[in-house]
Amino acid sequence: MKQLIQKLLILAAGLSVGINAFAYDFEANGIYYNILSVQDKTVEVTYREDSNGYKSDYSGDVVIPEQVQYNEELYSVTSIGNRAFYGCSSLASVTIPEGVTSIGGEAFYVCSNLASVTIPEGVTSIGRLAFSDCSSLASVTIPESVTSIGGSAFSGCRSLASVTIPESVTSIGDWAFSGCSSLASVTIPEGVTSIG
Repeated sequence: MKQLIQKLLILAAGLSVGINAFAYDFEANGIYYNILSVQDKTVEVTYREDSNGYKSDYSGDVVIPEQVQYNEELYSVTSIGNRAFYGCSSLASVTIPEGVTSIGGEAFYVCSNLASVTIPEGVTSIGRLAFSDCSSLASVTIPESVTSIGGSAFSGCRSLASVTIPESVTSIGDWAFSGCSSLASVTIPEGVTSIG
């Protein structure tokens, strides 16, 4: 009997993994989303994953809407999830809408042709490796709302020539701008209490 229960638990775990094999809840106009809260009607942008694994489908100029409709309900986009645009080498630009408060870890990692990104006011954190190895990214404006920049957030951005860190930032992670060979100067605000 004990062995039967163990086998059933293993089978249930396997089925659970199979059910959750897809990394997104729905797709709208070529953008994939996870529902963060049904009650608050919030979603994050994510990537597509199928039975063959991770897929990086995004290319060209991507404009993320402030709101998106799903099952006749309107959801607000509040986050760019971890690895959302990971490895999208054909991605040229991304417009992130007002209402987004966080950019997840590795969100734009190795987007080698990403030349332009608009980060809106309201974003409070930029995750670890968020823009790492975006070798075509020439400039970025970090809004006054950002309080933390994760480790290696902009590492390997070889074309990054200028960056303005606002007074609101209090924490800059390890190697945040390492390998930014075109970066001539960075002004670190007085309010920064932690630099990796």
